[in-house]
Amino acid sequence: MHEIARGFWYAGHFLLVLAIFVTLYMFYLSTKETHKTERYLIMIALLAIFIDILSELSLSAGITTTALYFLSIAGEFVGALIILLVLFKVRRGKIEIEFKPLPPTNRVEISITPGLLLLKAGETNGQLVCRFSKGRQSLIISRKNEDYWRALGCEAPVIWLSKVENVKNAINPRNLEYLTHITVQLMKGEGEKFVFIDGLEYLIIENSFDRVFKLLTTLKDYALLHNTMVMVEFDPETLSKKELALLLREFPIFKREE
Repeated sequence: MHEIARGFWYAGHFLLVLAIFVTLYMFYLSTKETHKTERYLIMIALLAIFIDILSELSLSAGITTTALYFLSIAGEFVGALIILLVLFKVRRGKIEIEFKPLPPTNRVEISITPGLLLLKAGETNGQLVCRFSKGRQSLIISRKNEDYWRALGCEAPVIWLSKVENVKNAINPRNLEYLTHITVQLMKGEGEKFVFIDGLEYLIIENSFDRVFKLLTTLKDYALLHNTMVMVEFDPETLSKKELALLLREFPIFKREE
């Protein structure tokens, strides 16, 4: 029995060290994106680890009780397992978009205006987006999947706004912070960039207008800094008068050339 207890003691301390390192990594990830639920779980895990440390200090001071011994082992295992669970959840939710360098022979079809512009919903918007994305680093964030855009001739990477899990390049519409991270990653590249976003009403339903508006203003600021045009499709009929007024006050409407 004594050897079994010692084995648990060593295993617990190994998990404790592992949990501490993973926690540091988790906080690094949280600087890239915000996972509120996972962050609460991290706080619970840290509390368990803190209880374990206090129990270890008490045991080292000669206060040896069954309760302290139990708290020490429980804190190590609970803290480590929660941290590992959180890491698994976050990594599973991540997608990686590869922005390949464009050949020097690529030529753009339409010039861009850095900043964020609104585009009224219309049947020919798909062709317009393909023309803007051609010849420059581009990203399409859409409620339509990649097959739709490939059929139109668009070659830009596509992020599908969907709650479907384990699908390539699909991202939960509520993960706005990580969506911002991916978009800014493209913007910081060299040359002109183009980003198209549709499904604005879907993002508002899944989050709130205030959160989505904050996202758009952030993308606008980055776009101005990094020579990027962000085009956001919207339908005025799906917005309240107040929401529409806020959008039009902050962002100009794209005017098609006659």
